[in-house]
Amino acid sequence: MRCFPIPCMAAGLLVSVLSIPAQAAPQIIAVLPSDAGVPFVCSDGRCTAELSSYCLQRERAIPRRGTPYKAAALSDFQLVIRAQGRERVIGATPALEFVSSRDFMAVTAMIDEKHLLDLFGGAKMEVALRISPAAALLPEPVRYDPEPLSEKEIAYVTQWRRKQGAEIVDAAPRARTVRTLAQFVNRLPTTGIPDTSVVAHAWERAVKDEFGQSDGAPALKQARAELRHCETAASRHSYGGLRWCMQYRHDDLIRDLNIEYWNSKPGS
Repeated sequence: MRCFPIPCMAAGLLVSVLSIPAQAAPQIIAVLPSDAGVPFVCSDGRCTAELSSYCLQRERAIPRRGTPYKAAALSDFQLVIRAQGRERVIGATPALEFVSSRDFMAVTAMIDEKHLLDLFGGAKMEVALRISPAAALLPEPVRYDPEPLSEKEIAYVTQWRRKQGAEIVDAAPRARTVRTLAQFVNRLPTTGIPDTSVVAHAWERAVKDEFGQSDGAPALKQARAELRHCETAASRHSYGGLRWCMQYRHDDLIRDLNIEYWNSKPGS
């Protein structure tokens, strides 16, 4: 039977794709806790919130952007919904999804807006994601994984290493700076150049959520310094805008905290 060029090419491509070995599961990651809750922003039927995170497994690969994750325990995440003068706190459901957005340093939580609107009969609302001190995320399993996560590995990392992360990373003063930057970024528009009033309001809300009535020094002082740095014309131009600059500074800080975590030799 004669083989024409296009079918042959397609068949060859299929064989080559099937022969590519699957990537081993990437790192289990921790999510910085937030009692105030990280705000969701809804657009085109989807609500998203960017979470601060760090890796718990130096020995595994860094997740690629868009790698799907799932909660190690859904009970570590709660939806805080404010509408019509009422506040409702409910446990997270499997409708809540996670994907890595910037290596191991930031994760995006996503949920359908309709799922949230149904809870309050379509009323206008504010929604935030409350995160417990034990929160961790597992990469979604894939077929033909040459080195899948074992139950023993998951238990060890999400319990023992996560506990050490809480003591070394979560409790560090700079972790409050990181959370403040994340709160601020989540309230900035994803496109366009925000005007001064939008920036001021987003900053005020971020500081209030993280520090309340406390001055929060030195963590708040450092957060303000990061904002001043990114507000300069040179920084906005270099990083492509205020939002991107603040994301970069956020990632730099959480990366340094992660290095300190690994220098402490967790698990040894």
